[in-house]
Amino acid sequence: MQRLGIQTYLDRLQGLGPKGMQLDRVQEVLADGVLDEATLRPFMGARTDKYARRLIYRGPAFEMLLLTWLPGQYTPVHNHAGSCGWVRLVRGQIAEDAYRLVPGASLPEAGVANDPAGRGGSVGLEPTGSGVISQIGAVCNVDRVRAIHRLGNPETAVDTTVTLHVYAPAHDACLSFDLARRTCARRELAYDPLVEQPLV
Repeated sequence: MQRLGIQTYLDRLQGLGPKGMQLDRVQEVLADGVLDEATLRPFMGARTDKYARRLIYRGPAFEMLLLTWLPGQYTPVHNHAGSCGWVRLVRGQIAEDAYRLVPGASLPEAGVANDPAGRGGSVGLEPTGSGVISQIGAVCNVDRVRAIHRLGNPETAVDTTVTLHVYAPAHDACLSFDLARRTCARRELAYDPLVEQPLV
């Protein structure tokens, strides 16, 4: 199978244009070929306090990031606030826990995540399943409204996980859920700086 650098994937995604950023088309681009990990090294490095989130590219139609996870590091339970998302496993394994609203619960509109006042709401969630992806190169996706989930590197893992993410449009804020308190609130997302000592 052909080995491709990250710039090749970027070029192909840019070639789709804004209207081409659809679940199946982006999935096909990201799943193609063997990703040359060496082209990702400037973005690949762990943090001890949380998973690392580094920007590779940001444009009007989408953004591309590389995330690095030590064992036991997870996102909060969150939604995607109107963005589609794709994840390609580069190294290690990635776990997903999925949720849905409990019967009778209501979720604030996805646009609430873009509300500077940070309004949230009371919401109940129930788990719908969990899984672990360990096949390098596998790609999964979430649509604009369906996904409420969390991702992470399982506590039992012995290796660092690296994942490539594409969001269309850029994923700047989301609703973050507190399962115990049955609440959700706006959470702003930020990028970590590039690393001087990348993973090898």
